[in-house]
Amino acid sequence: MNARLSRHAPAWCAVVLSIAVTMLPAAAQERVPQRAGPRVLFSVQLPEMPGMNLTVVELASAPNSEPPSTAERHRRGHRHPGPVLVYVTQGAVRLALEGEPVQVVRAGEAFFEPPRAHHIISENASATEPSRAIAIMIVPQGQPLTVPEPD
Repeated sequence: MNARLSRHAPAWCAVVLSIAVTMLPAAAQERVPQRAGPRVLFSVQLPEMPGMNLTVVELASAPNSEPPSTAERHRRGHRHPGPVLVYVTQGAVRLALEGEPVQVVRAGEAFFEPPRAHHIISENASATEPSRAIAIMIVPQGQPLTVPEPD
């Protein structure tokens, strides 16, 4: 069910983000307090989907000096309560869901995570260059953006 989006991904992502920003009134956007983790760019309630928020976060990674993670050797991972679209804006990111192959997603490409999928790999693909991405998340109100996988 997970798939790197086709060459149309940049246009598709831009359309989703611009619709989200332009169709929702500026007053509905709430500033989210910053804490450790990804930088929340904005979060807004979705009037067409009661009980759901659209949250956009920036994911920034320093160069990765560690050996690349594999499906067999990786950190414990995490899950998201709703769907996530990750659009890479700089560099390249290695991403994988449990049971699926590791993908290298480069600037201008996107990665989709279905709700509650076990995200096992999320790391910069380069040992020398930083990476950046934007994650567009649909999150049930009151739910955390990310749920760490238990040990």
